[in-house]
Amino acid sequence: MTSAAIRQEREQVLKELTGLEQIRRGSVTEQHIQTVGSDGIQRTRGPYPLYTFKEDGQTFSRRLHDRAEIAVYRQQIQHWRRFNELVERLRVLGEQLSDLAVQEQAVKKTPNTKSKKNSKRPASSNG
Repeated sequence: MTSAAIRQEREQVLKELTGLEQIRRGSVTEQHIQTVGSDGIQRTRGPYPLYTFKEDGQTFSRRLHDRAEIAVYRQQIQHWRRFNELVERLRVLGEQLSDLAVQEQAVKKTPNTKSKKNSKRPASSNG
């Protein structure tokens, strides 16, 4: 891939990144709760939509109630995942550009084939 093509793809990735305004970590899952009724029969209640995310090694959860709210959370989470994909692609492109820059520097440096002459002149004898 040429450096021009890499730079063009990099610009496209950056443009897409700027379009991702609403991002949210985590996931939306369905929670089911087991209950035992007064008649002793075990029942499953739910599903209850649950938003879950981790921060500093701790898991946080919040129940979601409105279908529109659930759809917004799912869209924001999808945007977060796309954000991560784009950042990874940006890293790869940056490394490719870096590799090309190193290769160009290596080509610019030509080996010195001339032998260096001793800069000190022999002392002349006047006497």
